[in-house]
Amino acid sequence: MIRKILVALVSSILFCLVLAWINYTPAAKQQPDTYHWPYFTLMLIYLIYATPVYVVGGVPASILIEALNDKIAWANPVIVYLFRLITYAIAGVVLMALFQIIIDPTSLSQLPQGYGWGIAASLLYLHVWLLSHLVKKEKRGIW
Repeated sequence: MIRKILVALVSSILFCLVLAWINYTPAAKQQPDTYHWPYFTLMLIYLIYATPVYVVGGVPASILIEALNDKIAWANPVIVYLFRLITYAIAGVVLMALFQIIIDPTSLSQLPQGYGWGIAASLLYLHVWLLSHLVKKEKRGIW
């Protein structure tokens, strides 16, 4: 459980670093007399929104997915990886839809626009979680 929370925090920071980098306007391209957010401020603003979604939504979703994975008990590691990829992507879409509905219930027509970010965030979490097992080896296999 602690590992999942730490992975959620690390994933949130990585996700916000990339998102801030995408939305940052370099000094050379900034228009005069127009305010542009500094990179660090963009990252902090994104962290305010992304961290609760990762911790409150992503950690329980991950626990549910891993419990389902343990119950099915796949034998082939490739099948396990594909199962996790698909289920984490679905969880990302569901959590992003819930997040958008909570933030602005009137923008239901714009829901599909955020699905890609939800999928990217959830798959980032999955891969950081898988990499965390390489950092600290466990006695039982993750597959």
